[in-house]
Amino acid sequence: MKNGLGARIGQGLASFLPQTVCRAFANRLSEENPQLLLEALGPRLNRAPSLDSMAFDLPVNGPLQFEDLAGLFASTSLDHGVIAMTVRQTAYLFGLVRRMNARKVIEIGRYKGGSTLTIAAAMNGQGQFWSIDIGEKEARLHQRGVTRSFDDEIRDICARFGLPVTLLVGDSRTIEVETGEVDLVFIDGDHTYDGVRNDFERFGRRVRIGGAVLFDDACDEVMFRTHSESVGKLLREIVAEPSFRLVKSVNRLAHLERVS
Repeated sequence: MKNGLGARIGQGLASFLPQTVCRAFANRLSEENPQLLLEALGPRLNRAPSLDSMAFDLPVNGPLQFEDLAGLFASTSLDHGVIAMTVRQTAYLFGLVRRMNARKVIEIGRYKGGSTLTIAAAMNGQGQFWSIDIGEKEARLHQRGVTRSFDDEIRDICARFGLPVTLLVGDSRTIEVETGEVDLVFIDGDHTYDGVRNDFERFGRRVRIGGAVLFDDACDEVMFRTHSESVGKLLREIVAEPSFRLVKSVNRLAHLERVS
């Protein structure tokens, strides 16, 4: 059942059934599959965190370090935080960009900008960084009215710390951007098979030999729903090629290296 249809059926039943029946159903669901409840409740209870409200617990003196980014993360299972990736995934992304000394990076999908800030901070103000997002998720999940957009917040925080990033708004299927060969591509946009294949073919193949392509939500993880049927399927197809090898998977994140 498609998510949209399921949501409409759920809304209809919730408005029709007595509260006692709904409560009994929720209680039973919490016993049978509590993760489903967490996935439904988390976004509704706490969509507020953004880069504007992100806390810096330690004074920032000099370049941003990974410990300065702790405010990006959720503190509980019901808190989405600014970034949806786990601490391990984010630390891996940050560390890889920094250790590769990546100077040309492409990001597909940025939403609130947690991964964007992570990559920009790891690059430490050096090189060129292109971030592509169509803005669909913000428009669908947030009624922000005349308030600042997430891109406004990203621009401000990156400017505050001297971190250059080019924020491109458009469909990654059709947007044109000249980058030449790059060091790293982070893909976390359209999670359909056709969508993620497009992002890999158009942008992932721009990485140099020795460069990295990272896919979020590519690997199954206990208690977390991933996109193994789409992103994971493409990952397996790419690894079967002679040009790429799987270096490591960290939680839901997969790291490929171009070898030829």
